[in-house]
Amino acid sequence: MILELMRAEGLKLKRLCRWMPLIQGIILISMTALEWHLYFRQGPGGIYAGFAVMYMFLSFIFLLGITLLASIMAGTEHETKAWKQLLAMPVPKGSVFLAKLAWIFILQLCAVIITITGMCMIWVLYSDEPIPWGIMILQPLFACLATLPMMAIQLWLSTVFSNQALPLAIGIFGSISSLFLARSHSFVIQVLPWSYPSLSSPLIPGHMQWIGIALGIGGMLSVLGALLFARREFE
Repeated sequence: MILELMRAEGLKLKRLCRWMPLIQGIILISMTALEWHLYFRQGPGGIYAGFAVMYMFLSFIFLLGITLLASIMAGTEHETKAWKQLLAMPVPKGSVFLAKLAWIFILQLCAVIITITGMCMIWVLYSDEPIPWGIMILQPLFACLATLPMMAIQLWLSTVFSNQALPLAIGIFGSISSLFLARSHSFVIQVLPWSYPSLSSPLIPGHMQWIGIALGIGGMLSVLGALLFARREFE
């Protein structure tokens, strides 16, 4: 039944949701390549400076994509007044929330694959050195995993508010803030979920602890979001 629910959610995905990973990947690769080509390729880091440039934009691109996906997926149900019909299915109500969350995660993994593919193409065009597969794969993958808390938060907000203006505003503000929060030396600021994607980069010392924190908090928020969703009464 859960697989059928996942399949049903997949069929309901709007075309923009399906294209979102490609859009995210193209924007991230383009911004990284342009910044590196114009300002960083002549520096001491050479081609490897591209990873530092990618680090600058990863959190913003992933968090913004999550915000838009959550808003579109929940907004579709609000617009069509389909929540009651959806929740009448013979599955636990919380499973509906988790199925939508799973699709957001799957789409973001697709964005990771597209990003890795694009960066490899840039590497081959600009360098004869072997591709450093470790950091090439881990940097976008870790950033994606570290966004799990924000996936749960944004999806829950988007299901609570039929008007998507507030969830979008919070998500966009958080995406922009993520560019700066991780650079703070304050632990209080660093523990905010918007900081996790940047702090999870292999370029940052101690990044594995932040991935663990993100997965732990993300798992708890996902379960909490599902429980709150199951108790909510929709019109």
